[in-house]
Amino acid sequence: MITKFGSLFAGNVDLDHIGLEGTPANNRWLANEHLATVFDKCQAMAQLMDRLGYDTWWAAEHHFQREGYECIPNLLMLFYYHRSGSVPKPPVEKLARASFG
Repeated sequence: MITKFGSLFAGNVDLDHIGLEGTPANNRWLANEHLATVFDKCQAMAQLMDRLGYDTWWAAEHHFQREGYECIPNLLMLFYYHRSGSVPKPPVEKLARASFG
């Protein structure tokens, strides 16, 4: 009997112009502000998995993925950004510049 459940989030942002007739991945160069949306998306998914009783939640860490796939640059930074209660959080724009260049 299966008693434990897990999920994986590769770390993509919401994309438009996808599919066969869409923009090829190598031609995408998303703005920092759009890439930074991965942080809130990641937090929402992790919190949902927790509420649903999942045992494990995995996330991929990749660097310099400007096309929007697998663009979580640092999992420890993600944790700090969303869980820090006593340390002020940097603005998303500053975090995105530090992460995505």
